[in-house]
Amino acid sequence: SRAIYARASAIILYDFCQSLGIPVMVYGHSTDTGVALYSYAEFDSIDKLDRYRMMDISARGSNRDGAALRFVAEQLAKRPEDIRLLILVSDGQPADSGTAAEEDLRGIKTEYRRKGICFIAAAIGEDKESIERIYGDSFMDISDLHTLPIALTNAVKRFIRT
Repeated sequence: SRAIYARASAIILYDFCQSLGIPVMVYGHSTDTGVALYSYAEFDSIDKLDRYRMMDISARGSNRDGAALRFVAEQLAKRPEDIRLLILVSDGQPADSGTAAEEDLRGIKTEYRRKGICFIAAAIGEDKESIERIYGDSFMDISDLHTLPIALTNAVKRFIRT
């Protein structure tokens, strides 16, 4: 059910941003023999069918957040907008758990914050303590999955007002 809510939230947030003219991209990632990135929506969509691609968002194996987070943050860092928001929806700590992996993620967050990227790490699984430990003040507790789309949309609204 977490994947269903993550998918629905991505589509709702995408539609919300599109209606306001806010550029948006949506990526997913998984681990097999390396890090696999899945592009569901790009800033400059070529066919306007992104919401249909997002219907493929699903749980796939484990995750190695560092490489995926760095890739997406780098794409955002290249953008000209004043407000650049990276939203990570996570159901657990990275597959490479432990202090080294967590420190890597904290370092990525710090590095890209200096480049003007704002982070939100929405925790939708049982491992909320690890996600909060990693992302600190960017942590968003989603204990009730029904609130995920509303919480993410409200977060975007807060950043738009600043």
